[in-house]
Amino acid sequence: MRRLAAILVLTAMIWLPAVSTAPVTHAASICTGWTSTRLPPPAIRVYRTSGPNAGTVQSVDFKTYVGVVLAAEWPPSWPTASLQTGAIVVKEYAWFYATTWRGGSGGGGCYDVIDNNIDQIYLPESKSPTPAETAAIESTWYESMTKGGSLILTGYRSGEDVGCGTDSDGAHLMQHSSRSCAAAGMSADQILQLYFGPGLAIGKPPAQPAAVFESPGFGETLTATASATAAWSEETAAGASITGRSVALQMAAPINGSCLVDRWLPSTPPWTSTGASPQTATGLRSGYCYRFVVGLTGSGGTTTHSASSAMLVDPLAPVATFTNPATGTLTAITDPSTTIQWTEASAPGTGIEWRKLQREYAAQTAPGSCAGAQWIVGDTSWTVSGMDSGTLAHFFCYRWRMTLSDSAGHAGTWLSGVLVEPAA
Repeated sequence: MRRLAAILVLTAMIWLPAVSTAPVTHAASICTGWTSTRLPPPAIRVYRTSGPNAGTVQSVDFKTYVGVVLAAEWPPSWPTASLQTGAIVVKEYAWFYATTWRGGSGGGGCYDVIDNNIDQIYLPESKSPTPAETAAIESTWYESMTKGGSLILTGYRSGEDVGCGTDSDGAHLMQHSSRSCAAAGMSADQILQLYFGPGLAIGKPPAQPAAVFESPGFGETLTATASATAAWSEETAAGASITGRSVALQMAAPINGSCLVDRWLPSTPPWTSTGASPQTATGLRSGYCYRFVVGLTGSGGTTTHSASSAMLVDPLAPVATFTNPATGTLTAITDPSTTIQWTEASAPGTGIEWRKLQREYAAQTAPGSCAGAQWIVGDTSWTVSGMDSGTLAHFFCYRWRMTLSDSAGHAGTWLSGVLVEPAA
């Protein structure tokens, strides 16, 4: 048995924002670090330059942020299609910077956007959306705009009060001329294609509810007594809701050591749940493949099922036991530097021949919480051979994945506990 320790590094660079769709320099580190182009982030970090919180960074519910900005940036009396285009570009501008940190930090940590016209005007002390603006946000909440599979930075300008599309430059939504488009009967999607096309793909919410699995990842190896945790996010059609949920564990016999099989059966003993993400199943049997299946029923009465990746249970796999942070724990820390520690053991007559430690991170789903977080793999090819030092970023969840391989050809993948920084 051998004990190793490691510390991982995150670095940052400073780059001030501008409302533009010009190429953006990517920072070397992360702030909110959202990655999904299908689901908006749950929160965004805003640097306040006005009001009682001036000089500090606030973590703001993302939909609340979009509503306040839309109220400040768009006249509420404009046509519905104009308000909808405004809701989409305001949302996606901030969404883009929740995925692409420019290095800004202030009192309270890093920030994605500033509350003035350097980015978008966010004045919650004096601005709030009207019912028409709220309806525009709700009706377009799960829409996103991409080119080549990536979010675009949706700049917008007041522009001149000219005809529809007259001043289009392919990089900005011109508010006054696009209002003319809406008045002429164009839909929000048609207006966005006119101002941001060609090559623009507008993602729509699913017509039926869908579960998007964040874990388990493909090929995770468990021991016979290990538990398995499934985490997923849920998508619904605009205006719909989840009215029912079922979670089940399925099992199958591997074929030539692989879980790429066609026939899955209910697990023995059976395991089911109706709870929300995440859910943990125990008592997995050695030598079998397992997967989770989530069934979601929408308010329209339709039920859809989504399956996770497969897991192979191998009792002879080498074991990594994390002691800091201990597996299954969530620890709030105030010191951004930490030491990751674990012990290793392999089956009798074998030895550890290869190891890899991968850092994973996720935005906190609520202050101090990582429940249902969308985990992102950080360092993917770092072979650990000692100790390294560094820091962790603010307002993120961190965990570590250790993969071990032994001299008999068995491999195992193990997850640490979770650290949240700063303390809740």
